[in-house]
Amino acid sequence: MVGFDDLYRQGGAVTWQAGKEDVVHQVVELLMGLGTGGRVLDFGCGTGWTAPILTATGARYLGIDPSAEGIAQAERRSQGAPRTRFHRIEMGQSLTDALHGAKFTHVFALDALYFVSNLESTLQALGDALEPQRMLCSIAHLYRESRVADSLIDDVTREHGYPQFLSGVQWQLLLARSGFKDVRRYRFYDRRPFNPAAFLGQPPAAIALARELYEREGALVVTARK
Repeated sequence: MVGFDDLYRQGGAVTWQAGKEDVVHQVVELLMGLGTGGRVLDFGCGTGWTAPILTATGARYLGIDPSAEGIAQAERRSQGAPRTRFHRIEMGQSLTDALHGAKFTHVFALDALYFVSNLESTLQALGDALEPQRMLCSIAHLYRESRVADSLIDDVTREHGYPQFLSGVQWQLLLARSGFKDVRRYRFYDRRPFNPAAFLGQPPAAIALARELYEREGALVVTARK
């Protein structure tokens, strides 16, 4: 992923977490049904800040990401954490090869799938990594129904590469075409009062945009089973 190493070195994951953490909690609690027998693949885990949320009920966790800096930070912050592992996947490496046949009860992807260049083959590989009837759960803050997304696309493309800018219906159709079933979509919103201090150091316009994005537009959540 273009530019993510620098973002993580500069502490950018802290502001990402501030805007997304409550939605992740809601999705895990309301949709994913994780328990002690769960095995979660966190696709595009970044600095691994979602790992404690995804393992809170006893699930095992593997986070993968192409960012060397992200994986390094994830490993530092998870030292001593049970059931948690991280692995760096090389850009262009086959996801199927990287996973070595491992199977999971859940695949979780937070603002990650739309940065994949070959989306259909990635979805196929993620589906192959799921046990039968188990769940893929994708959370996206860049989607066509969001009134804020158009304001972000140019900057996101410049810093991280071109994102797959799809609507909820397009995600549903793509997942169905990739062999997934029971595809559903939701909108989740941050339940907490917006805290500008969490975005300290950002320009006022960027803080206002973050408020629109996280508090008022919310996240597109898509779930599917293989």
